Amino acid sequence: MAKKQKDTQWPTDRELRQELEQLSRQLKEAYDRFNCACEPELVEASIFEINALKAKYDYYLRCVKARAGMPAGGHRAAAAPQEDCIAAASIKGGNTCRS
Repeated sequence: MAKKQKDTQWPTDRELRQELEQLSRQLKEAYDRFNCACEPELVEASIFEINALKAKYDYYLRCVKARAGMPAGGHRAAAAPQEDCIAAASIKGGNTCRS
């Protein structure tokens, strides 16, 4: 049985951008959980969750860039200045728990 045309189409640009926004929210929530985790198992689970969400986010970002004709690789046109390290909560806009 042949697949319908709709089943084989890639998502639209709008759908990809919506997915990126959703993943961004999920990443913020995952960082919040990481910052509040006290048990080693929960810390480890949060790290795995963050890594999985980041990989998925990177994939969708490459798809959006490829459609826009931008280079999808990790190469930058100009070198960015090095920044000091900051807490994960500061990077993703999350909150830290007072524990």
